[in-house]
Amino acid sequence: MNKPQEFLNLSQTLFFKEGSVANHTQYRVCEKSPFVKVGNVFRKGRFSNPQQGFTLIELMITLALGLIIIAAAMLLFLTGQKSYSLQQGSADLQDNANFGLNYIVKDIRLSNLNTKSSGINDETVGGGIVLTSTANAKTTTAGSPAVTTLSPNLLVNVKADMTKGTGTDIPLILLSQGNTGLSNVNTELSDQLVIQYRPQYVQDPDDADKLFGGFDCEGNRIEVAKVASGTQDYNIIVQRYFLREDTKIGNEPNASLALACDAGYYSDTGSPTAITGFNDKSQIILKRVDYFHVLLGIQNGTNFRYISIDDYMKLTGTKPRILSVQLGALIRSSQTVGRDSMIKDDQKFQVLDKEVTVKTPAAGSSKYVRQVVSQTVALRNTFGTRGASE
Repeated sequence: MNKPQEFLNLSQTLFFKEGSVANHTQYRVCEKSPFVKVGNVFRKGRFSNPQQGFTLIELMITLALGLIIIAAAMLLFLTGQKSYSLQQGSADLQDNANFGLNYIVKDIRLSNLNTKSSGINDETVGGGIVLTSTANAKTTTAGSPAVTTLSPNLLVNVKADMTKGTGTDIPLILLSQGNTGLSNVNTELSDQLVIQYRPQYVQDPDDADKLFGGFDCEGNRIEVAKVASGTQDYNIIVQRYFLREDTKIGNEPNASLALACDAGYYSDTGSPTAITGFNDKSQIILKRVDYFHVLLGIQNGTNFRYISIDDYMKLTGTKPRILSVQLGALIRSSQTVGRDSMIKDDQKFQVLDKEVTVKTPAAGSSKYVRQVVSQTVALRNTFGTRGASE
């Protein structure tokens, strides 16, 4: 029976004598044999390629290196999550600034459109910035016998359809005012801005019997019935910008305030007594706003400056003409960025002429990215001398 010399027949039992091995001249011991040849004698020895395990020191070093690698991977993961949250928060702020604020600015530029006078102050009937109504309008007594007249921005006898037509006089809260609304900052309350305008009506492309004037800030179509003969009736659009609580709130440390717009209308003919659709529903424009502030740009002779609504209404005598509006808002991200220590609870923000700090939330609350956005809006329909002396 021929067998390769380099392999030992494992099926054949080898019998050893003391100091010698049977048939040792016929077979060569393989490299992994438990026997080694010393001269002509095979002795029991260790494998030439033994299988060995880790020593204790090697095992400890391996575990330590593994823990370091895992810790580095976790650090990269957490850093990536934090960076992603900050980017999402910043993107949310940019969306508010680029889309929401621009949407408001576009509507505010319509203020005083198609009114009788280009000048705006608290006595301009139908003026684009609504500061007065029958509740707080300036009175003038003249003639013999004496006749007292009101000079409100909203038409005389206009009432707010607050609760389905109860006829309550329009309260001050529905006018442009400062430091009266909700806010999430210390010491300061938010402002609200109310504007009005008469749209530029055209033939309604969907209805030959109506005139179309665009859309209000709530997205409602502005339409009036077309009059075949006689005086055409038009609607004056009233829009109010203010902060209110968002009903779709989550687990947030501060009040979930949003900048919203409420729109309504009344007729510019006859003696209207109600603003239809006003104070009914409002449309959110900016999702999360902690503070909203408004300044009026006024001109007195050759002097021009910005002043708060409160300070403007406190001026005595005939008040200066309003030519522009400045809007400022402290907005925050709608998504939390965790509890990052770099976001300070006592951080100060400059909103136009006001320095504010956010109300301190409960300890351990989630934090948010905040940013101040502002915009100056020139009221183009207030330029010139249309219908009034300078």
